[in-house]
Amino acid sequence: MRPISVTLVGSSPWSRDPHACDVNLRPALALAKRLGGPYNVVVPAGEAEPGLTDLGPVRLHRIPGGSRPAFLRAARWAIDRDVPRGGDVLMSSDPLAALAAELSRARRTTPHIVQIQGEVLDPGPEYGGPLKRAALALVSRAAVRRASAVRVVCETLRERAQRLTRRPVGHVPSRVDTRLFLPAPDGAPKPVHTVMVGNLLRLKNHETVLRAWPLVVRSVPGARLVVLGEGPTRRRLAELAGELGVEAHVELRGSVGQAEVISTLQRARVLAHPSWTEGQPRAVLEAMACGLPVLCSDIPAHREIVRPPTGELLAPAAVRDWAETIVALLTDAGRARRMGDLARRHVAEHHDFELTIDRFAGFIREVVTGERSRERTA
Repeated sequence: MRPISVTLVGSSPWSRDPHACDVNLRPALALAKRLGGPYNVVVPAGEAEPGLTDLGPVRLHRIPGGSRPAFLRAARWAIDRDVPRGGDVLMSSDPLAALAAELSRARRTTPHIVQIQGEVLDPGPEYGGPLKRAALALVSRAAVRRASAVRVVCETLRERAQRLTRRPVGHVPSRVDTRLFLPAPDGAPKPVHTVMVGNLLRLKNHETVLRAWPLVVRSVPGARLVVLGEGPTRRRLAELAGELGVEAHVELRGSVGQAEVISTLQRARVLAHPSWTEGQPRAVLEAMACGLPVLCSDIPAHREIVRPPTGELLAPAAVRDWAETIVALLTDAGRARRMGDLARRHVAEHHDFELTIDRFAGFIREVVTGERSRERTA
């Protein structure tokens, strides 16, 4: 098959050490291998120095720019510098990156696949004030309408995208490396009673579980809640733990690497994920792969991946319900183990890394082939 070269644009920086940021590098390497061509990645430099890092088939272009306009200028320049040298397809991982791709000169002759991985087409109040939400929706919908194709991570998002475009909309779900995210060995200690994984943002709704924790501790003395992630609500969460008198039972561990995420999941008994909105949360799938029962907010994205045998869905703000359900699982190890076993099986069958990468590569190839056929008949 003819090789396909890709230029992926994202508005979030990679780690200073790309090899430490395996969550980004490994999929890029896997797609490059399947498509047979070079794979350019354009992202902000963040804490790293701007410039090119050659990672074999993956070429990481770190660009300067602390503001959105600066990112757009630098990203457009990087795209137009690299794509004319044989780029077959542009991809963007978020609305701002999609705008950079659409504004580039290369876009005139190069197909563009927009990835929609959250509720950005119809953002709710969790995304900020009215003006911010309106701008996000405007950019996201315009990108979908203008793109050559759209990749979504769940069926709910596919239905919304299909209302906006007649171009291909591919459902490629979130992926988990089930060879890394494994259940703990039988009999391993589980000192973490409940874990939450995700950036400390208002839309992640950590506050509901935190408010439930005094009720959990009453029934399960010494119950320990560990929160992995960093963000702007950290101070408020720490203050709330003090106000509730559970600061000794709650650990805000901050941002950690993948190895620590895995080890924490393997030492935990339950995952809580009370977000107000999601695309298809990898944190939930990774916990399921580690054999944890998952308690999630009752929102469309969670309904697609969490069924009663593998976890439970709860109203996002129902503090007492969260407390009672967590206690029920902590005090019934047999039920928790059965739910975790089924959760692991579901992820292995539907979200395994190799399976979803094959699906994504196939979708990219179909889009490029379709665009070439359209050009020949034009």
